[in-house]
Amino acid sequence: MNELSIPTDHQHFQIKPGERSGLPVMIGVHSTLLGPAIGGLRIKQYLRNSDAVADVLRLSQAMTVKAAAIDNGTGGGKTVVPLPFGMELSPALKDAILLDVADHVHALGGIYHVGPDVGTGEADMDAIRRRTPYVGGFSKQAGGAGGTTYGTFIGLDTAIRTAALEVLRAKSMAGLHVSVVGLGGIGSLIARTYAAEGARLSVSDIDDSRRELADELGADWLAPNEAMTVSCDVLAPCALGGVLTSDNVHLLASQVICGAANNQLSTDDVSDRLKKRGITYIPDFIANAGGLMYASGIEVHHRSPQASDEHTRATIARNVTTLLQDATERDQTTLAAAITLAERRLDAARTGFGRKRLPAGERLS
Repeated sequence: MNELSIPTDHQHFQIKPGERSGLPVMIGVHSTLLGPAIGGLRIKQYLRNSDAVADVLRLSQAMTVKAAAIDNGTGGGKTVVPLPFGMELSPALKDAILLDVADHVHALGGIYHVGPDVGTGEADMDAIRRRTPYVGGFSKQAGGAGGTTYGTFIGLDTAIRTAALEVLRAKSMAGLHVSVVGLGGIGSLIARTYAAEGARLSVSDIDDSRRELADELGADWLAPNEAMTVSCDVLAPCALGGVLTSDNVHLLASQVICGAANNQLSTDDVSDRLKKRGITYIPDFIANAGGLMYASGIEVHHRSPQASDEHTRATIARNVTTLLQDATERDQTTLAAAITLAERRLDAARTGFGRKRLPAGERLS
């Protein structure tokens, strides 16, 4: 399969065969206006290669918007290696794919840094990094951030606290009722932190074994649909996406929605319904951006862990405050305000008032 050019707004798009795996390696670099493009490597089965192409283009564009909205100093990219439907990913095949991806990423000269996504993890990034420096999401042992859990947690915590201050005039979480839906890594950290601070907690998870944590924290254990609709100050969806729908908006009884789950809105127009109901929604790509920001602070911008921690907290607090103020002043939804914020930063770069496009091989210092 030869390099394929198709009409898109992407800075660069390619499909090239892997020398070892023989599988197509698809890389999309949507934009480097604000810094090197960052985006994960997705290895999964697809019925059609065209579906994989759609993922590359859609997800790399979404990463540009996310990075610009949070002022991360990076752009958006994506890599997908589609497995034919029914093909198993053996260890040998995966090793071959990782080497192929490393070659193609390195050939781009630094305009794109690959990270983990569906089908890949920290150890895979360590393997790729042995062949190219243009990698994120690698282990602490290799000098990286060591995953995204910590960064996502501090970012979400900051977003919730900032929204609580702006909307509820609450200077701490003590006395607030927080409903956490999903007690995975991030949800559990949020629940433990707020319980220790004196918040009232309702928690839920599809895994009944998580009820032990609820008992430990003195939290109310609810079914997932009940936790979504319980009357509370803050609703924190930290599990599956698409949980805010046109069918359940009228049932929601929280004042603020701010969680770690991706793609919480089933459709964008749900943000309009939330606004009409007087519910303040912090867009997920703002609320859960700490993982990206903290890791890229260490791995791309070369900050110390402490400096990256401080930068992540300060930047997310500023972004949440700004988007809430903009939404109020412009009578916009918070989703529209966040997208407008991203567009303003990209427009500033295009007109010469922001970061310049990176030539091949140049890295941020």
